[in-house]
Amino acid sequence: MNCPHCKHPCADGRNYCGACGSPLVRFCPRCGFRNGLADHYCGGCGSPLGDAPPRPELRPSAARPVAPAVPAPAPDAGPAMAGMADLLEAARETEEVAQQDADVKVSQDDIDSLFGD
Repeated sequence: MNCPHCKHPCADGRNYCGACGSPLVRFCPRCGFRNGLADHYCGGCGSPLGDAPPRPELRPSAARPVAPAVPAPAPDAGPAMAGMADLLEAARETEEVAQQDADVKVSQDDIDSLFGD
């Protein structure tokens, strides 16, 4: 790849030109994914890059991964997409419950009343 500013040949995987220091990529401000300068949407989370600065505010390795937003299925998407949306919502609810502190105490009498003596 050649630097878009000075046309110096740059090795793949570089973030900045070794000759002039110009950015060769843009990092998504939402998830930190490394995108090309010409990209309009993030290849990691699909967010619009807009006027995202080419220099990362957070390094991608230090960026906390963000799950992409899941759009609601279109009314005519059929039962398969509606089922997928239900599964994703159930997974979110399960994660929320798992993160809550569970301070529930159950006695032997409670267990016996559920399952019989």
